[in-house]
Amino acid sequence: MDLKTAKLMGGIGAILTLLSFIPSIGWLLSIVGFVLVLLAVKTISDEVKESKIFSDYLVAVVLSVVSVLVLFFGGIASIFGIMRIFMQGARSMGLRSGVFSAFGIILLLLVAWVISIIGSYFIKSSFDEISEKTGEKNFKTAGLLLFLGAILLIAFGTGAIVSLVGGIFEIIAFFSLPDELVKPEETQTIEGGA
Repeated sequence: MDLKTAKLMGGIGAILTLLSFIPSIGWLLSIVGFVLVLLAVKTISDEVKESKIFSDYLVAVVLSVVSVLVLFFGGIASIFGIMRIFMQGARSMGLRSGVFSAFGIILLLLVAWVISIIGSYFIKSSFDEISEKTGEKNFKTAGLLLFLGAILLIAFGTGAIVSLVGGIFEIIAFFSLPDELVKPEETQTIEGGA
């Protein structure tokens, strides 16, 4: 694969990840988009001969999966805990169980949030490297906005809006990539000949 293919895969993948809000198929579009972006980042990493680009992005993907799993299994455990309180009666369980259930939910959300922030830092790191190696500055902007969006996720509306803008910059960045990289020798020849 070449940079032109990465450009197309990454751009389409970034669009698909933004369509995760669509009922019924949004989750599927998001997964397909995530895989396309991952393949695009791998291709870019290979083209510029910088393995850190892909390894940082791969760490981010793993951390994203861990964050989702923490929320999923934590949510299931919380639902069972709340059902237990209702089934056995709030009075017989006491206020203490309700407080521990609420504390557990808050703790799980905080753990997932911290993992998400760490993952987005690795995306930022990967995108910073892509920006440096390809000259496409929109990757740097996208990485920063996605990182800030993850941090601000605790303030629901703000984090979501910043992440959405970061996703839009990611789309722009992929579609703005050159079809092929200019080799350093070519740059010197052009400058020397002028």
